Amino acid sequence: MADSLGGALVVLFVVWNGWALFLFARHGTGLMPGQPTTTIVQTGPYRVSRNPLYVGLLALYLGLALLIPTFWGLVLFPVAVLLTLWGSILPEERFLHEQFGADYDEYARRVRRWL
Repeated sequence: MADSLGGALVVLFVVWNGWALFLFARHGTGLMPGQPTTTIVQTGPYRVSRNPLYVGLLALYLGLALLIPTFWGLVLFPVAVLLTLWGSILPEERFLHEQFGADYDEYARRVRRWL
């Protein structure tokens, strides 16, 4: 059971994050720090999550923890979620608010942070 769920989460990561990355490229906006952020992508997985890449990475983390299997990987999953929130998502939300103002605020009201 854990192998099947773990494998499904890894496949979900590949498809979900591949789709999200494709949309970044299609809209010509930066992904990495230092690259220009020119638009708020609001299509595809960005319609249901403001952070689909992080959701996908956490799905990968959980999938690998189930496939290996590792007790500590599962126990520390909430720590990974909190580190992602505090270390990446909250700073990015501040940046996007400063960059896009009311447009980002409206998007943030419409679309959930996670799912």
